[in-house]
Amino acid sequence: MRALVFEPQFVGHNLAYVRHLTKRLIELGCEVHLLTSRQAVASEEFESHLGAIAPMMNVTALDSFASRYGTSEIRVNGPKAVMAMIRSFHAGLRMIEPQHVFIPFGNPMAHWCGLPNPVSRWLQQRGVETELVLLFGKYAYPHLDFRSKCKEQLALAILARGPWTRVHHIVPHAVEVMKRHRSRLSRIVSLLPDPVEAAPNMDRTQARQILGLPELGRIASLVGLIERRKGARELLDAFQRALPTLGSQDRLLLAGKATDEIRQLLRQRYQPLLDTGRILFLDRHLSDQELWAACIASNLICTPYPHHHYSASIVIRAASVGIPVLANAIGWMDETIRRFSLGVACDTNVPETFATQLLISLDASATYQPTAMANRFVDYHTTNNFATRLTDRIAQRIGRTIGHTGVRWEEVVHNASFAALATA
Repeated sequence: MRALVFEPQFVGHNLAYVRHLTKRLIELGCEVHLLTSRQAVASEEFESHLGAIAPMMNVTALDSFASRYGTSEIRVNGPKAVMAMIRSFHAGLRMIEPQHVFIPFGNPMAHWCGLPNPVSRWLQQRGVETELVLLFGKYAYPHLDFRSKCKEQLALAILARGPWTRVHHIVPHAVEVMKRHRSRLSRIVSLLPDPVEAAPNMDRTQARQILGLPELGRIASLVGLIERRKGARELLDAFQRALPTLGSQDRLLLAGKATDEIRQLLRQRYQPLLDTGRILFLDRHLSDQELWAACIASNLICTPYPHHHYSASIVIRAASVGIPVLANAIGWMDETIRRFSLGVACDTNVPETFATQLLISLDASATYQPTAMANRFVDYHTTNNFATRLTDRIAQRIGRTIGHTGVRWEEVVHNASFAALATA
């Protein structure tokens, strides 16, 4: 079975998803093709995520995607960027002629392919089964006003017209909405774990030694891409406001590659805190070991994403190593943290509220203990569960069905609901 994975991007989670998927496809004996960008292949993220398995698959790197001005990053938003993606995808389809297609990050193309276009025609005329993974979308969070509800229904209607054999989403609310929709979406949608690998056997002292962090004192951290979208500005402001009431050895850790905007902000407003070591800044792409070390080294992990309604894998990572989270009270993070007792959610867009809760959460971190519900939540989001569910259909097609041996989401939610009733 010739399987094509289409992923031109390389920042954030993108190539991690590709790694989990392609490893399983290789295990199934598929002829695996990765259609990506020249920029992705040249990135350190590609080597980190796919270097070990790249020789076992066919990699086609195109130089026809739109780039962000002044950077090597692929741009996927906006008509020009999306049309460049569609043209590149179409060219790859004609070159490779796959029998099964996976798009691990399908949001940029999901709705455009519901309109007349050469990609949809090519896939449908040849009967190629195509699976789409969605992370975002209007349907991923509740809407209260009429205009937003109309936009949601329009998005669902266009999505349903796409060439997709299966649609996977990592946000439970989105799947619930699609299952209620009066279209074929109700039959082809499924919930997919947001995959997190098993944590290494590492204690806090070892983690801090790996990263060269001070062994004493409490650390609140922001881990991953350090950018405006992740609430880096809000966290820096909250930490500075809380400093007079924090302990003398309490620190803020920013661990991950930062944008130029955040680097400039640190130089202009927070250089004294960098100089004294109250702010610790690891400005680079983190290896898997370093990413885990940053989580384990922390007493509190912060996810103050200002407008992020969707899944956040760092919350799952924190849960897997028993570190409490302080998150923005919005969307998936708010619901998940409250339902599974993973920490605290508050309005991190209000500076005073965020600063106060930062102090409270750091103090409470000393006695935090994960619940059985939290552990079950972590069990659901394993890489094996992700890969098995995403490749279920292609395994059926080649006669390699092994069934689902992992945790089902219905079991996780049932246990959480039962525990909530028992303590009410």
